[in-house]
Amino acid sequence: MTNTYTYTARSADDPQRVITFTLREEYLEINLTGMLDSIEEVVSGEEKGDTIKAQVKTQAKPAALKVMEAFSGPIHISDVTGEVEGDKLKLRVWKRMGGLRAAPVLLDFASVDNPGAAKAFIAELNERKRRAEHLGRFFGPLDYWFGWIALAVVLLVLWKWPRKKAKGE
Repeated sequence: MTNTYTYTARSADDPQRVITFTLREEYLEINLTGMLDSIEEVVSGEEKGDTIKAQVKTQAKPAALKVMEAFSGPIHISDVTGEVEGDKLKLRVWKRMGGLRAAPVLLDFASVDNPGAAKAFIAELNERKRRAEHLGRFFGPLDYWFGWIALAVVLLVLWKWPRKKAKGE
């Protein structure tokens, strides 16, 4: 039997904005509960302009994360950080490409309806992260594509710079 923990984050301001997070062993799965209902509401709504803007604004980041998750599977918990401040829930999820962290996706809930459950979810996430093995091959800045690009630029500058001085430039 797998060790699972599920938390459903519901916005206190907009109860239709719901995301379910499931921790399975060392992975996080995201379920956009109610998103299909929201899409149906947009299609059938009278004031489509305002409704579409509101739905796109609240669902764009989670939908992008779900699309990325569909291509790469669940997210390893070493690539997830979260915090709760008052009733605000914030999650940063790093997507990996080629084994390196490529880009963060930020999920912010300005006001969750149950801050105590959000704190318990973050505590469980952090406990599992503490016990989990690091997913990447590298640590620190070299675990990010940006770190490797910066290192390549520095090496290129150092390689070209002595050549310019030797030529008398």
